[in-house]
Amino acid sequence: MINIQTIYVRVRHWLFWYGVYGFCSKSRNDEITLYSDEDQTNFLGYFELTTVTSIINLLNYDMDIIGDDKDYCDEIESFIHGDEDIHYHYIYPRDLEDVSRQVPHSAPTNIDGYKPVYIDMWSKLSQSWDMDEIKKSVRIIARDFLGLNTENVEFIAIPTFEETKLSYEQDYKPYVNES
Repeated sequence: MINIQTIYVRVRHWLFWYGVYGFCSKSRNDEITLYSDEDQTNFLGYFELTTVTSIINLLNYDMDIIGDDKDYCDEIESFIHGDEDIHYHYIYPRDLEDVSRQVPHSAPTNIDGYKPVYIDMWSKLSQSWDMDEIKKSVRIIARDFLGLNTENVEFIAIPTFEETKLSYEQDYKPYVNES
């Protein structure tokens, strides 16, 4: 395990920030990118964070539990009813183009020897994401996939309250007013 002073995290979606600033309920599913520098020149990894509440909703409302999505649904059910607090779901290359998109860090390989192109961390440790819960998850991911131990997790590209409010009003308020 290598000690690193700080890992920098960038949250991809505005929905996370809408929840942080109280414009809507807190996010339950977010994508993050990790860097070892604040300037974002040293990419460490890209991950999705999903709460158990989110995957339960996915299972109940968005999945074909007996058809094409059966294996994925079985994996979700196993996690929901199992003893693990964290589970990683991996998407592996589906074609030759995907092979070039394999994660650059440590990750389990599939039967063909390929690393995942996408990693989703399912978590029972939180019902929704706030900044502290994201930091806790980043530390776990850093340990599990990057072989890094860090105390400091810093957010980069944090929008201001005013920027977030403007984005929220442009993205969601028109739809709220229509209903």
